[in-house]
Amino acid sequence: MKILTKITDSTEPPLIVAELSGNHGGDLNKAFRLVEAAIDAGADAVKLQTYKPETITVNGKDDRFLLKEGLWKGRYLHDLYQDAMTPWEWHEPLANQAKELGAFLFSSSFDESAVEYLEATLDPILHKIASFELNHFPLLEKIGETKKPVLASVGVSSENEIKNAVDVLYSSGCPHITLLHCVSEYPAMPEDFNLPSMVNLKKYSENISIGLSDHSLGHTIAVAATALGARVIEKHFTLDRDASSIDGAFSMLPDEFKSLVDQVKCTHLAMSEVNNLESTKKNKASFFKRSILVSSMIKRNEILTTENIRVARPGDGLCPSFWNQVLGSVATCDMRVGHPLSLSDFGRK
Repeated sequence: MKILTKITDSTEPPLIVAELSGNHGGDLNKAFRLVEAAIDAGADAVKLQTYKPETITVNGKDDRFLLKEGLWKGRYLHDLYQDAMTPWEWHEPLANQAKELGAFLFSSSFDESAVEYLEATLDPILHKIASFELNHFPLLEKIGETKKPVLASVGVSSENEIKNAVDVLYSSGCPHITLLHCVSEYPAMPEDFNLPSMVNLKKYSENISIGLSDHSLGHTIAVAATALGARVIEKHFTLDRDASSIDGAFSMLPDEFKSLVDQVKCTHLAMSEVNNLESTKKNKASFFKRSILVSSMIKRNEILTTENIRVARPGDGLCPSFWNQVLGSVATCDMRVGHPLSLSDFGRK
C-alpha cells in the first residue's frame, strides 16, 4: 500500500526504478553489485526480467529469428535470450539484498510460469509487463489474478491494444495500473518520444497513473516526463559498458543514475504546488516590497502630504495603490517616523 500511495500521490516524487536486465553478464557477484550500486544511487526499486529462452522464443535458426539491425544485429533470438536471462534462482537472494538496503525488487514476467515463480518465491509488491507482452492476454490474466499493482509499458501498442490490455487486467483483479510511455528502440532518440502523448494515457481508465520507461541517453527525457506528471521513472542501469553488459550501451552508470534521481526530484519539487510555507515566504518577501510609511513625525489632525508620508520599504504598511486616497487626508492619531500606515490612521474632515 505504501508503494501504491507513492505512485498515486502527486505530492510524492516519482517512483524511480533501476532496470538491471542482463547487465550482470551472467555473474551473480556482479548482479549483487548492481543492486547495491543502484540503491546507493537513489533507486527506490530494482527490476529484473524473468524468462528462459524457451519461454520467450523457440530455437529457430532461419532468418526469421535473426536480428538484422540495432544493438544486437547478427544474433539469433534464442542465443541472445540465453545470454541475457537472469537465472531464476538468483531472484530471491537479489530481492533479499534489495530489502536489506531499504528498497525492493520486482520483475517483468514473460509468461505464466514466470508469474507463478515470482509469486511463490518473492511475493513481489507489484508486477511489470514489458511493451512487447501487452497483447499476451494469458499472461495479463495471470498477473491480474495476483491482485497486485501493475506497471505496463505501451511502446509498441496501438490504442485498441492498450484499451484491451487495461480491460483484461482490471477484469482479472488488478487494483491499479500505471501505463509507462515508452519508445521501444535501443537507444531511443529524443525526437521519437512525443512526450505530451504520455498524458493521454490517463484516458483508458479513471484508475490509471502514468510514467516513463526510458531507453534514451541521459536524463533529459525523464526530467521532462516528471514535469508532465510521470509517477514512475524506469531507467536501465549498469556498472560498465563492457560487452558483458548486454544493455550497457543505453544504460546509465551509477553517477549518471544518481544525477537522474537528483534532477527528477528537483523537477518534482519545482512542479509542486506551494506548500504551507507559502505565507512565511510571502512575509519574508514583503520586507523588500513597498508600502506607505510615515517619513516625519505626524500629530493627530495633521494633513498627510508628500512631506510626511512616503512609499518606501519595508512592505508592512498600506499598499501604495492607496496613495492618492491618502494624500490630503487627516491623521486620526499621532504617528512616529517609520509607522506603517493603515486605513484606520487617516480620514476625511
